[in-house]
Amino acid sequence: MANDDEVALALAAAYAHGPGKSPVPGAAVHREPARAEEGVRTPLHGLSAWGEFGAALARLLVSALTPQRWEPYNPYNDHRAYPSPRAAFLVDVLVRTERGRWRLDPVRRELVGESRPEPAGTVWLDLLRRPERLRPGYGELADALAELETGHLAGAVADHAAGLPLTVASGPAGITLTPGMPARPGHVSAGGARRSAGLGPRGLSADPRPLPGEAARAFAAAVADPPPGSPAADGGVWCRLAVRNVMGLADGWYVPAPLTAATERAGAAMSAVQAAYSYPRTQFDVGGSNLGLLIAGDVGSAVRASGQDGYRALLRAAGALAQHACSAGAASGLFCRPVRAMREGLLEAAAGAPASYDALYLVLAGRPRFTWFDYDLSPH
Repeated sequence: MANDDEVALALAAAYAHGPGKSPVPGAAVHREPARAEEGVRTPLHGLSAWGEFGAALARLLVSALTPQRWEPYNPYNDHRAYPSPRAAFLVDVLVRTERGRWRLDPVRRELVGESRPEPAGTVWLDLLRRPERLRPGYGELADALAELETGHLAGAVADHAAGLPLTVASGPAGITLTPGMPARPGHVSAGGARRSAGLGPRGLSADPRPLPGEAARAFAAAVADPPPGSPAADGGVWCRLAVRNVMGLADGWYVPAPLTAATERAGAAMSAVQAAYSYPRTQFDVGGSNLGLLIAGDVGSAVRASGQDGYRALLRAAGALAQHACSAGAASGLFCRPVRAMREGLLEAAAGAPASYDALYLVLAGRPRFTWFDYDLSPH
């Protein structure tokens, strides 16, 4: 149980993670180095020699954690199953068994270590946060973004593992993978869905035509039904969905799980989201998007119950929940843009968040304006 001073410190950290970051002149964007590390390198497909478990593990690591395509027109080209600010790889993955540990090289799709990995019955994915890979101007916000990305990564693993004979369990430090049954009945794996950048003629924008209602309902349903092993299954977050220009749904705020109109919050919900967004409309036409999922949490209560880890757990849950919504959106052909650049107080008030809850994350979605041109990097 945390004391009042610990709660105050955690709340101060949460408030420091709001907008206000400023670019540092000449500061570099620290992306994943394209170096060839020392050590024994094992292609991920080599894990198939372990048998069914190894083959499923290899498929999972490739589909969930490595780049799947390259877009020449996009300045941030590292398109994996989960987003990373400026494609900075804020989380390193170490694959560990009882016999050793290997660093995942996502670009080359290899494991790097002192020896080749041998067959094992349990595999752990240790997740190492690397917030220093963002520009210095991000300041303390980089820590929150790294924690959110950890949730995204764990959510992507759970999404992709749902169609494989694997059992997934997530914890604060990483993910445990063991042999398991195939996909649960009725579950459709997100492994085949491609994320879209959502670029338009001027920055990010959505197709102005109405969005089919089925896409919005699938997006909302993902919030209520996280796959086994996801940090989102721990709950503790509060969500509202802003809806605009969707067939069969009036504009306004909705409870996403199940999708129900918040009648006291009817009207131009996305206009309120646009007003709360801290970048100009020329960079991202937020108000023209069809969906905006606000994820909030009671930071004070979480810290009183679990100390500083309570706040970090909320961020991981928010990241994983955003990942599941993004996976459902991708399966419906939508682009999804998770953001932290928001004026929290304005958005909390517009969505009717409880007084003790703070905004953690915002996911914006819509249909892309054009069919992208890209290079497929997925293995055939």
